[in-house]
Amino acid sequence: MWLVPKDSDGSHAKVAIPADLKAGLVRWYTGRGNEADHRASVSLVVTARENYKWIACDCQGDKPRPPLLSPAYLSEQETYYLRRLTSRPAHQRRCPFFLPQAPDRIRETAKDTLFEIEYPKGLFNAHKEAPEKLAQQPPDSEPDDRSRGVDIPRLARLLWMLLEAAHTNVIPSLPGDGRPEFSIKREFAKIYFAAQRFHIAPGIVLADHFYTKAIDYEKKRVHARLREAAKSWPGGYAPQAFLLLEANAISGSEIVTGLGTIEIRNRIQHTGIIRANVKPPFLVLAVVGEHSKREGYLALRAYAQPVFKGNQFIPIEREGDRELLETLTRFQYRMRAKGVQVAVKKPQFDILTEAGSVRPDLVVAFLDHRTGEEADFAIQVLRSRDAHYLELKQVERSRIAEIRPTLTTTPGEIGTDDLLDKLEAMIG
Repeated sequence: MWLVPKDSDGSHAKVAIPADLKAGLVRWYTGRGNEADHRASVSLVVTARENYKWIACDCQGDKPRPPLLSPAYLSEQETYYLRRLTSRPAHQRRCPFFLPQAPDRIRETAKDTLFEIEYPKGLFNAHKEAPEKLAQQPPDSEPDDRSRGVDIPRLARLLWMLLEAAHTNVIPSLPGDGRPEFSIKREFAKIYFAAQRFHIAPGIVLADHFYTKAIDYEKKRVHARLREAAKSWPGGYAPQAFLLLEANAISGSEIVTGLGTIEIRNRIQHTGIIRANVKPPFLVLAVVGEHSKREGYLALRAYAQPVFKGNQFIPIEREGDRELLETLTRFQYRMRAKGVQVAVKKPQFDILTEAGSVRPDLVVAFLDHRTGEEADFAIQVLRSRDAHYLELKQVERSRIAEIRPTLTTTPGEIGTDDLLDKLEAMIG
């Protein structure tokens, strides 16, 4: 086996891994090793990862392009593991690192299930000290379909919780006349104020290690302040800081802002919908921490969330969501002319009903100055005609109906006067 440069084909700059170290790695990976093998294996994987190396397997002999393994870190499980690079040559079937190629994953989406989104548990943190742990060979009993449920990164939940607390997921009611004032500075100020209510660790307020400008990271101000705070950081908690950046583009591991580009240690997490033509802007939450003394403090992981506008941080999931929010903004002006104040909220977490949890697409609240009535109603968007999908959405509607009236619409209605008329009819 060899260490080879990352992002190469493994054919050059090979550094041989000692035979006894390889043997210990194989023993641990196949479940036959002892703790000494485990420690040696972890050291090999961590060294490779920190030096931007891949591990080339020698099971195919001296072929120019060997099978490759990427040392990786699974943050949710706090475990290092060896990831097969399936686009490269395959391992020999007798090789301990061989696994049959999995079929395409069956991924659940909102189309398939009424999956729940609950508030994140614990403190506002997303990084723990990297444990000295390396995953072993997957068991033979692993399902062939490799199916999985909806996996929502912790950084996503933390971001949504912060936006809920700051009320940036709300379009407030219009002033008595004229237009409301929106600005990116004001949105960040609301979030910073909310950050004073959360703690990263006991006694460590989120706002003290919370940054909204790329230059603070580029100039190492984040790092310097974190190093100083680490001297008195509570034991058992990893020192960490957070970047919240408005981005005009994201790539695999880069956040591109108007004031600089930030490189993330791992691939940026996001809903697959971003790849489906959702345009910027994005709001990106990144955690800065230390996995190794050699690398020091780095932006380790990030989650990118599309938002309504650069000066209105309302999370969206699809490009059509922006059109719906624009329609509701038009509705606000229409109703103001008739003496009705209207506000709109995008719920980020489930609402509990007797029948189960539910999360409307939007909630519209109104105050009718003509009658004094103050109430709200929900909006549900049907995005498919699939029979199973419609059945699930009917369940969703029945749960929402327990707590408020509901208007159901379709993408074809968004932006039309017909939808404006239906919205007005909900007020009466």
